Amino acid sequence: MTNGRTDRIEFPRGFVICHFESPLTLHVTPRTHEAITSATTRMVQTPGPARYGFIDLLRGMALVVMIETHVVNAYLEPESKKTLFFFGLTFFNGLVAPAFLFAAGFSLILQMNRNREEWLAFGRPVWINLRRLGFITLVAYYTHLHQFKWSKYVHPETPDVWKETLQVDILQCIVASLLILQALLFIFRKRALFAWAAGCVATAVSLLTPWMWAQDFAGRVPLALALFLNPHGISLFPLFPWLSFVLCGGIAAHLFLNSVERNREIRHVRHVFVLGVFLICGGLLAPYTVPGHENFYTTSPHYVSVRLGCVLILCAFFYGMEKLLHLMPEPIRIAGQESLLVYGVHLWLIFGVLRGKHLGPVLGLQAGYPVCFALSGAIIVLMLWLARGWQKLKRSYPEPVKRTQAAVVILMILIFLLR
Repeated sequence: MTNGRTDRIEFPRGFVICHFESPLTLHVTPRTHEAITSATTRMVQTPGPARYGFIDLLRGMALVVMIETHVVNAYLEPESKKTLFFFGLTFFNGLVAPAFLFAAGFSLILQMNRNREEWLAFGRPVWINLRRLGFITLVAYYTHLHQFKWSKYVHPETPDVWKETLQVDILQCIVASLLILQALLFIFRKRALFAWAAGCVATAVSLLTPWMWAQDFAGRVPLALALFLNPHGISLFPLFPWLSFVLCGGIAAHLFLNSVERNREIRHVRHVFVLGVFLICGGLLAPYTVPGHENFYTTSPHYVSVRLGCVLILCAFFYGMEKLLHLMPEPIRIAGQESLLVYGVHLWLIFGVLRGKHLGPVLGLQAGYPVCFALSGAIIVLMLWLARGWQKLKRSYPEPVKRTQAAVVILMILIFLLR
C-alpha cells in the first residue's frame, strides 16, 4: 500500500484473498475466511511427536513404591514380617521391578517412533541413546565399587570383591535389556516382524529361566556375563527372567502406536486390560511345569505371567486416568521422567545416610510399620520435590547442566582411581 492506495495481493492460484485500504483496515472476503480457516485447521490437527503421560505415570508410581519397598526392607522388624499383611505387601512391592522394566522397553519404542528412519540408519538418536545407556552403566557399577577405591582391587581383601562389584542390579538389567531390544529393532526392521521376534524371545527367556538358574556358569564364561545369566548367589536382576518384561514393554508400545494410527486407542486399551486379567488367571491356573530350578516367586514362568498381567492392568488404569478422567498427578509424572536421579539419590539417602555409620546407631536400624510408612512418605515427598527442581534446572540451563554432568563423571572416575 502506498499513499492510501489499495494494493492487491495475488497468489499463485490466481485469486485475491484480501486487500488493504489503510494501514489499520483489513478486509477479508468470505472465500478468504474459508481458505484461512481450512489451513489453520490442518496446521492445528497435524500430529507431532507425542509424549504419553500414562507411561511416565507408571514409571513414577513404580519409583514411589520402590522407595517404600527399600525402606520396609531396610527397617521392618522381623516380627512384623510374619503377618499376612506383609505377604500382601510383598506381592504388591514385587510389581515395582516388572513395571519399571516394562516402562523402559515401552519408552524406547516411543522414542524410536519419533524419528524411525534415523534410528534404523544408525543416526544421531541412536548415539544419544547409547551415550545415555553408558552413563546409566557407569552409575550402576559405581554404586557397587568396593569403598570407591581402586587400591581395593589391586590388593583385594576378600576373594569375592569382583563378584560383588559386577553383580547385576536393576540398572544393569535395564541397560542390557534395552541393548537387546535395540538390536532386535535393527535386525527385524518391519514393525510386525519385530513384534513377533520380540514376543518369541520374551517367551523363550521366561520358559528357559528355571533351566538357566540350575546351571553354574562361573568358570565357563566370563564372570561379568555369568552374573547376567543367573544370580550365582548375588545378582538380583539377571536377564532370565527380567528381560521378558522389557521386551513385552516394547511389544506393548508397538501395538499401542498401531492403535493410535488407526484411532482405536480406547478399544485397544480395553483389550490390554482383558489380556492382563487372562495372564493373571493363566499364570495361577496353568498346570504345566518347566524342568530346572523350581521356585514360583523367582524362576516360574507362571509368576512372570501373573506380574506381567498386573502391569498391563496398571497401564490400562493409568491410561484411563490420563485420557478419560483427565487426571495426571504432575509430581509423580515428573519423577517418572527423572527416574535415574530419584533412584540413585533415594538409595544413597536410605543406605548411605540414614543407615550409615553416623546416623544409623542414633536413629536405629529396625522399626514397625507406622515408622516405616512415615519415613517412606517423607522420602517420597523429598524425591518428588528434587525431581521437579532438577527438571526445571535442566530446562532453564541445559548447557551448564550437561557440562556439570560431564564434570561429575570425570570426578567420579578420578576419585575411584586416585583413592
